Amino acid sequence: MPDLDFLFHPQSIAIVGTPSDPTDMQGGAVFLHALVRSGYKGDIYPVNPKLSEILGLKSYPDLLSVPQGLDYVICCLPASLTPQLIRDCALNGVKAVSIYTAGFSEAGEEGGELEQELVSLARQGGIRLIGPNCMGIYCPTTGLSYHSGFSKDPGCVGLLCQSGGNSNTLTLMGGDRGIRFSKVISYGNAADLNETDFLEYLSQDDETRVIAAYIEGIKGGPRFLKALARAAEIKPVMILKGGRTQAGTRAATSHTGALASASERWDALCRQAGAIQVYTLEEMLDLVETALYMKPPNGRRVGVIGWGGGASVTNTDACENAGLSVLTFSSQLSQQLRRFTFGPGSSVNNPVDSAVLTSPSLLSETIRIVADSKEVDLLLIHMPLATPHMALDSEAETWKAAYNAIIETGRSLDIPIALVQPCSDTPESWEVFFSLHQRCVKAGLPLYSTGSQAAQAISRYVQYHIWKSREGA
Repeated sequence: MPDLDFLFHPQSIAIVGTPSDPTDMQGGAVFLHALVRSGYKGDIYPVNPKLSEILGLKSYPDLLSVPQGLDYVICCLPASLTPQLIRDCALNGVKAVSIYTAGFSEAGEEGGELEQELVSLARQGGIRLIGPNCMGIYCPTTGLSYHSGFSKDPGCVGLLCQSGGNSNTLTLMGGDRGIRFSKVISYGNAADLNETDFLEYLSQDDETRVIAAYIEGIKGGPRFLKALARAAEIKPVMILKGGRTQAGTRAATSHTGALASASERWDALCRQAGAIQVYTLEEMLDLVETALYMKPPNGRRVGVIGWGGGASVTNTDACENAGLSVLTFSSQLSQQLRRFTFGPGSSVNNPVDSAVLTSPSLLSETIRIVADSKEVDLLLIHMPLATPHMALDSEAETWKAAYNAIIETGRSLDIPIALVQPCSDTPESWEVFFSLHQRCVKAGLPLYSTGSQAAQAISRYVQYHIWKSREGA
């Protein structure tokens, strides 16, 4: 396995192809603004023959004018100029080049030949290539970034992403949900370094606890399978495969030049390796949140607790449809709950549904009784719809007390707890949801906006731990 740590901790970076107008947020300007805003700790060298200074930084006419010993180069030049850039990088002692430029194998045969020329030149010069047709690397511990909106705070999620756009979307959406990243790699056409290289690195990276991947095609199937299985034995690995359909395969080929494998073979590969498959970006983030904040469940038995008979029914169906089990409680457990959970429309048989659960003390007692019964492996607690009046009138105090009861009780339990807080599409409703979400994240509890999201993510997480326990047996 190659040691790629130098890619994430460069001491100096040159951006070749910086536009003359720094307000023109295209190409090199995007990277320059991102590095400055992220507080990159090393030296930044803009390269533009028409400028002497840009954003307060000295600009250089060409790469050979940049001080020797340069670590990392971001290439924003037209494709036809990239071979000479690689030659100049070799003369300067550059260790790695991230090629933002497109127009290579994804563009046809001529572009593919140009891409192979770059790889040949890089290998002759002892240079590693990321891309081409990619965004490169985001590593918050060193301030290395390619988007000004990315968080400066490091986390423990490693993301490798063949698509630059999807890497932006996942990182930004994840940031809104309190997810922070150790490393994000947008690697594009993977002409040199590919998904297997980065997967091997992230599996051994002490700063990475969870690995997420968006992959359109793989190079070297047997090696990839071995790396995937080894990584999954160490930490959760979740994969979104782009190009599963015929139309998606066609799009992937024109996007990054990837030749997507048949979906049946891909499914078998992931099952064999223990990787967790997801099918949308949203599912990816749901599962990342689950892996970060949910204690590993010991089984599939779910205790459903909450308000509203209809919500209890739909959440129960969601769990069963996802492969989880909502089993009827024993008569002894139901009798314990019936002591204080009563009234028309109430249920104490799983799901547990009663209006008296608005009382924090009764809610806490219900959670503890079900958790201590050993009849469930995890709890799914659903709340009423998040609406603006919850944040504005006295009812807010009732729900705030209920949230406190769930969070405080959940911290002391051995079994995992997940929360569902539905919300409408209004900004006010989302504000209520995100306020609760921030509190749950701090407490180490996952929160979902629908029962279906929760059930799908939890079921996949449970399946991963079942696989892992069998592998370790």
